Amino acid sequence: MRKKLTAKLIAALVVPEGKRQIKQFDTEVGGLAVRKMKSGVSTFIFEKRPKGAKAAKQITIGRCGDWSIDQARAKARELAVELASPQFLKSEAIKGATPTFAEAVALYDEMVLSNKSPNYRDKTLGSLRRYLLAPLGALKVSDIARMHLVAVVTPLMRADKHPSAQIVWEAASNVLTWAVRNDYRDDNPLIRIKPEFHKTTRDRFLTLDEVAAVWEAADALSDVHRAAVRTLILAPFRKSELLGCSWSDLNEGWLAISAERTKTKAATALYLSPFASEQLPAVRNDSDLIFTTTGDAPTRLGSKIKAKLDAQLDMPPWVFHDFRRTFSTHMNEADAPSFLIEACLNHKDGTRRGVAGIYNRAEYREQKKAVSQRWSAMVEGAVNGR
Repeated sequence: MRKKLTAKLIAALVVPEGKRQIKQFDTEVGGLAVRKMKSGVSTFIFEKRPKGAKAAKQITIGRCGDWSIDQARAKARELAVELASPQFLKSEAIKGATPTFAEAVALYDEMVLSNKSPNYRDKTLGSLRRYLLAPLGALKVSDIARMHLVAVVTPLMRADKHPSAQIVWEAASNVLTWAVRNDYRDDNPLIRIKPEFHKTTRDRFLTLDEVAAVWEAADALSDVHRAAVRTLILAPFRKSELLGCSWSDLNEGWLAISAERTKTKAATALYLSPFASEQLPAVRNDSDLIFTTTGDAPTRLGSKIKAKLDAQLDMPPWVFHDFRRTFSTHMNEADAPSFLIEACLNHKDGTRRGVAGIYNRAEYREQKKAVSQRWSAMVEGAVNGR
C-alpha cells in the first residue's frame, strides 16, 4: 500500500520477522520508495520500467537523513523523465561498454604510453597507480569529475608536494583526453581551470667543487651505477637517453642515440673523451646494454640511488638533470660557442628551428668533439684536485 512518505513514517517502518527488507512507496511521486533493511538502514530508491524495457529498474537515490524527502522527490521526478526517454536504454548500453578508470589507464598505457620514453611512462604510470587507482579505479571513466581530482591533489598541495600534485593532475587529464578522443566521454573537465600549483624554477647548476663531490660520492654505489653517474656528468645526455644506450651505439669514441629515443626526436651523438670512456662499466657477455644490472633492462638512477649519493654529500638540493645545466653554464663561462653547447645538449636553437633548421643539417662533429674534450678536462681537473 502506498503512503505519503514523512519522516515519522520512515522512522516507524519495521522489517517483518524473516525478511531482509521492506519497501514503502510514496503517494506523491510514482516510483519513489523508502527501502529499510533489517540492519535499520533506510534508503530512498526509485523503481520504474524504462521505456522499451521488459522489467523495472531500481535506482538508489541516497540514504534517508542525507537526503530530505523533498530532495528525494525532486530527484525521483528527474529519474522518471530519464527513464521515459526512448534513448535511456541506448545510453545505458553505451555506459555499460565504457571502461572504468582503471581499465582506461591500462588502455591508455597500451595505446599511448608504450610509445613514450621509459622514464615518462614510468613516472606517469607510477603517479596514476599510487594516487588514483584506489579512489577512482572502479568509477566509469565517463563519471570522473573535477571534484574527484581536487579531492586527491588538495592533500598533496597542503603537504607542500606541489610537483607531485601537478604530475597527478596532468596524468589524469591525459587519460581523460584519451577517453574523449575514443568517445568514452564528451569533454575533459580538468583542462578548464587548474589548481594553482607552485612550480619550482629549475636554475640549479653545480660548481666544479660540487661536481667533484658528487663524483667522489659515487664510490658508494655499485659499479654500474657509479659508471652511470660519472658518465652522465661527462656526457650531457638526458638521463633516460644515456641509460638506454647499447655498446653497439658506441663507435670510435662517439656514443649515438637514435631519434626515436630522444626527447626532441632528433638523433644526437657525443664524443666520449678517453677519461670519459674509462668510466664506462665492464662489457657483459649476456647483454649489449651498457648500463644494466640484470642484462635484460637498463638500470635506473632513481630515488634510492640519489639518496645514497646525498648521504655522502653536504650541499644544496640538486637533481641529475642539473648536470646538463652545469655543463652549459661552465662551457658558456669558458666562452665556448653557444650554438655548439646547444648542439651538445641536442636543443633546437635558432640555427635549427623553422626554415633555418630545414637547411642547416650540420652535425658539428669536430667542434662538438672539442667542446666535449674541454669539458672532460675541466671535470678531470676538479676531480683530481680534491
